[in-house]
Amino acid sequence: MTKAGRLADDPSLLIPKCEGKCWRCPFDKMLKKMEKVQRHRDDPEQLQSMATYGDQLVRAYAATISLAASGKIPFMTTKQLPSGSVSFAVRGKVDPEKLIGVQYLDDPELRLLAYWEEARAQNLHIYSSGAGLWCSSEGPSAPKEYVEEMISLAPYDFQPDGTCGHPESISGLVIRWSSAEQELFVCQDCAGDVNLLHHLASRIAAPDPLDDFQVDVRYSPRCSSTSAVCGCRERSPLDQGLLNDYKASKIDDQTLISKARDGRKSRLRSHGHKVLVLGDACYQGNVESFLANLKGSEAERKAVNGLLRSKQVTVVTESDQAGKVIAELWSDHQDELLAQVASADVIRQLRSSSGNMTPAQVVNEGRRIELAKSISSRLPEYEGLGELASVADTLARAFKVEGKAAMVRALDRVRLKDHKSKAVAYGFLAAAGEAEGKNWQFTKEEVDYGLYLKDFAFRMLEGEGDDYDEAMRTLLSASGSSEAPKKKR
Repeated sequence: MTKAGRLADDPSLLIPKCEGKCWRCPFDKMLKKMEKVQRHRDDPEQLQSMATYGDQLVRAYAATISLAASGKIPFMTTKQLPSGSVSFAVRGKVDPEKLIGVQYLDDPELRLLAYWEEARAQNLHIYSSGAGLWCSSEGPSAPKEYVEEMISLAPYDFQPDGTCGHPESISGLVIRWSSAEQELFVCQDCAGDVNLLHHLASRIAAPDPLDDFQVDVRYSPRCSSTSAVCGCRERSPLDQGLLNDYKASKIDDQTLISKARDGRKSRLRSHGHKVLVLGDACYQGNVESFLANLKGSEAERKAVNGLLRSKQVTVVTESDQAGKVIAELWSDHQDELLAQVASADVIRQLRSSSGNMTPAQVVNEGRRIELAKSISSRLPEYEGLGELASVADTLARAFKVEGKAAMVRALDRVRLKDHKSKAVAYGFLAAAGEAEGKNWQFTKEEVDYGLYLKDFAFRMLEGEGDDYDEAMRTLLSASGSSEAPKKKR
């Protein structure tokens, strides 16, 4: 009733302010009609009659101020809108959207429902914000108040420069708001499951509320090459189908950036020149610089290194991890990557046993198997090893194949049944420099005995062939074991 009274006092509250240089205000006649209705502000029956004919917006005005004139609790109904259910008072013969827009005068979004018909029929751009209404009849002309409010209410914390705070990011969403002379940038890490474009235009009534905005996705790695023909410098427009989906609010900011970035990377891969993009940097064809900045295991780096030096391959990845590079190259270069770390026999073995492994895991496993084969060929083979000999042989072989970390992992799988086996295990930890911080797992006697066995264990870690066999027998003897390992013939 309070809003109805305010409108009865001042119908111009429903008239948008003029934004731009309009030679004639399209709402002048509308205001005059409302002023005629206003003369009957105290006559509810006459107002009810006026709410049944003429312009829908004028009808809505008459119906709304009749609420104040009647002084009665109105008949309420509801309408389901995309934003939820809205209740409003029914009077006369008025479109529900018009009644809602007028009766929710102070709600910037609901208020706009009253103006869509006029905007479309007269080619207007009408802006609704907490500060009021504006209208432009000569194309989009976003008022400063509207621009500032919509940016402040955006789902991102925009900085004064119009960015999310990460302008240096190589990838992100760019929205240019022409009439506002404003450019907004949201990097790929900040982008969320929202549609910024639709937020900015959500309070604009126009034949096309989006006609004031240009959307793009930036993807521009920093190029270390001085060549002007590097493929990473090529620019191409956003895919039209993708852009249409974004404008139709079928996809969000995050999805738009991801799909546009994938398209850009595909175009880079198909470029005639050799392009190597790692993270935010492009090394063009400089394999050495690319590899110097690549992180990963020895096997992963070896696989990528060998492939890049043997073939002209394009790599475009936003990670500096070799495992990620391998994953992106896997579908086209699986055999060549594996060939850098494993023999043909091992590759055939992996094809039948690597079902749930990631590409990087397959490469690492191939390298491990190949190393194990190579090392095993230089070590004696045994049959029927006793408990202590089995512990020593397992730990030594794990160390030789994959290093001390693998030896520590192998220790977790070995059953240590008595003080002697635990002392042997501690001796290997000490020999590999991995005993620090693990004393709590052993008694003082096991630690002291293990330190005594340290040098014998070290000889096994270093030895091959007969030296390895002799070192094992010496270790067993020093531990007080009567075990006698039997070599296979």
